[in-house]
Amino acid sequence: MKQTCILLIPLLLLGGLLGCSGKDDPAKTASQAYSSQEAIKRGDVVYLSEVYNWDIFERFMANLANKQPDRIRVTGYTDEGDPIFKDLVFDGKTIDYTYDDSNDAFGGPNKGVKTNTCSTVTSEDSQGEVRYSISDCTIYDPEMGYFLLSTKKINH
Repeated sequence: MKQTCILLIPLLLLGGLLGCSGKDDPAKTASQAYSSQEAIKRGDVVYLSEVYNWDIFERFMANLANKQPDRIRVTGYTDEGDPIFKDLVFDGKTIDYTYDDSNDAFGGPNKGVKTNTCSTVTSEDSQGEVRYSISDCTIYDPEMGYFLLSTKKINH
């Protein structure tokens, strides 16, 4: 009986640790790949040679400025057509940022889902374009893409 208990207790502890390892955390779960056409239909802000669903990005930027909760997914594609997902969830104060390059066939050994907490989206005018990036993050991870999208500058 004692031997059974001695063997059973470590197994239960190990099972408990594995059960709480965070593998089921949705923020750490890789998204399934889908085409740019599907991304546009789903309401993703899609960054290719131009930006699709720009109005959704503008709404998100307005909600950031007004401290109104909102969420968007910015989806870009590699030259080979593999999606890179960037999810921004704004709670009215901070942005939970998830970068997912797990579908990138040439992403290297460190590809996967990475998360961070950030506070702003910045814009930078450069050579007739406006580049948007997420910034003021709690940690800097060189494996994480902070660039969101770029669009042609519109003069009013």
